[in-house]
Amino acid sequence: MSAFAAVWVAGCGTSNPTVAIVGNDVITQRDFEDSYAKNNGGWEAGVKATLEERQRFLDLVIKFQLKVKEAKERKLDQDSSVRAELEGYQQSLAQTYMVDKELIEPRVKALYERKQYLVRARHILLRLAENASPAETLQVWQRAQMLIAEAARKNFDTLAIANSQDQSVTFNRGDLGFFGTGRMVPAFEDACFSVAPGQVVPVPVRTQFGYHVIKVTDRQPNQGSVQVSHILLRAPSPTDTAWVRDTVEVIMAHLAAGETFESLVPRYSTDPGSVARGGDIGAYDRDRLPPELAELLYATPKGTVAKPFYAPYGAHIFRVNGFAGIPSFADAERDLKQQYQQMRYTADYENYMHELKRQYRLGLALPVVIRLQASLDSSKTPADTLWDDVEDLSLLTEVLVNMTDTTLTVQHVLDRIGSMAEFRTFRLTPANLEHMLERLGETLVLEEHARHAPQRHPIFADLMKEYRNGILLYRIEQDEVWGKIEVNDSLLMAYYEKHKEKYRWPDRVNFAEIYVTTDSLAQAARKRLSKGEDFVDVAEDMTMRAGYREKRGVWGFQPAGLNNLATQAMGMAIDSVTGPFRNGSGLSIIKVLGKDAPRVKTFAEAGPEITGAYQEMASKERERDWVASLRSRYGVTIDTEALGSAFTHPHDASR
Repeated sequence: MSAFAAVWVAGCGTSNPTVAIVGNDVITQRDFEDSYAKNNGGWEAGVKATLEERQRFLDLVIKFQLKVKEAKERKLDQDSSVRAELEGYQQSLAQTYMVDKELIEPRVKALYERKQYLVRARHILLRLAENASPAETLQVWQRAQMLIAEAARKNFDTLAIANSQDQSVTFNRGDLGFFGTGRMVPAFEDACFSVAPGQVVPVPVRTQFGYHVIKVTDRQPNQGSVQVSHILLRAPSPTDTAWVRDTVEVIMAHLAAGETFESLVPRYSTDPGSVARGGDIGAYDRDRLPPELAELLYATPKGTVAKPFYAPYGAHIFRVNGFAGIPSFADAERDLKQQYQQMRYTADYENYMHELKRQYRLGLALPVVIRLQASLDSSKTPADTLWDDVEDLSLLTEVLVNMTDTTLTVQHVLDRIGSMAEFRTFRLTPANLEHMLERLGETLVLEEHARHAPQRHPIFADLMKEYRNGILLYRIEQDEVWGKIEVNDSLLMAYYEKHKEKYRWPDRVNFAEIYVTTDSLAQAARKRLSKGEDFVDVAEDMTMRAGYREKRGVWGFQPAGLNNLATQAMGMAIDSVTGPFRNGSGLSIIKVLGKDAPRVKTFAEAGPEITGAYQEMASKERERDWVASLRSRYGVTIDTEALGSAFTHPHDASR
């Protein structure tokens, strides 16, 4: 059995036959499908592709693999410049990728999961300034702890009224109503979602406002915004409540008798803005509504009228038209990312960095830090010359930074600080040096973490593999294609003689122009010309077209159809001059300087085009011959049947 047959049979056992073998490398049907879909518009494009289209793409894949294989055979992947470029790319890309995949993406998905619910909570606020002293902080914290203990056996409303320093407690008794993610500061929100309904959060929660004692009273699925219409009855006077109630009863009776809500809106509603829309007042999120109104609307089934809602100014009769529900993650992701970046990212990033520093055992030798602070000139910055001079040269060899399997001496640290643009203007004060070392520590652990990113993230590993192969492809093509193309005048002349009919000038005309923006300037130019002044002298003095004063108004030979100026000039005799005519936002006067009939370009005129075309032809010939030699050297086998059966099975979207 041949090698290809053995691989193909093995592939069939896993429903993944081999499409091609390049040397010892196998291209499976799944490999081909993934690559084709990625580069040609998706899975459906692969399903519709003809066998000829698939063969053309497979040929490109095989050429790519042959070239990369040759580059590896020559050990170009061990070249120091290639390794340095790859390391630099991995560092820059991996740090962004890691923060996104390990920090932002999981947190945003967690916020989406939290978005499925609303919680209702009561709180007692004990105000405390953010810069309060430790003694004052302890005092308020102890008081909060005492209230948590009391909340287990006393009415929370009573405790809130007696103790809360939130001004709203006088009318809401500490009840904040239902709210979802993003409506409260993160620490408060996290605490509310951490306990079950009926429970008091076991520890005081610190925010910028002070300490909070929190009791979660309810949790419900988030139905999304409620879409409502209403009939507004605004009382003629604050004391005329009887009219409001009587009218409400009449409306409710009409509804009970079968009249439609829409028919009653224009007859009774005093809200002119919504009458024309049948009472529709749009959609409202639950946590944007007063708690008592939210309870009423969210307890009312879709398509039904709620119980009348009375207010100091009158009454509303609401009809619930529906609930928007929660958008899909794809639809909500952008807003959630923005919310996360604004409210949570900074604190989470600090925690992320703290964990990385712990993981990689980052540490500073404090005695060495102190000696370095004393040794540097605090009036200098890293942008100054000799900024890193120290009197005691032995200090430079002292270990300043320790990490897992890595140490950095003072000299290494100073070199890194000097290379970091963000520090260029920092004076070398002790405080600034501490900040620099903190930032350098973050950079070091991120770099170390990035080195292991391919092991943690298979998709990133694939991305790095693609980039590495791209570098190798570029290097080997430079050596084997572009580096072996000979270009000289004799070769270019031979190419020109064979193909010169392709390089032709059309009808061309050379003209000069005086362009001005006002009639008075145009007449002044015309007057000077009528006195016999040379046209190009007047153009040099007066034309206002950008870049043409230094050209003395001369356009040079231009194709006859280039623009309206060239078209007009082509119809004129040589040396003839027009009067002023409107041209765009100004006026032009032109003089025809010469004409050139269609002809083949000279070798000198076609030079740049000839060089480019010759190099393209030569590179294609060289690549064709080189790839043919690689095919012969490594061997390529293709199974057309396996290629034709690609995309005939159900699509696995997880691949």
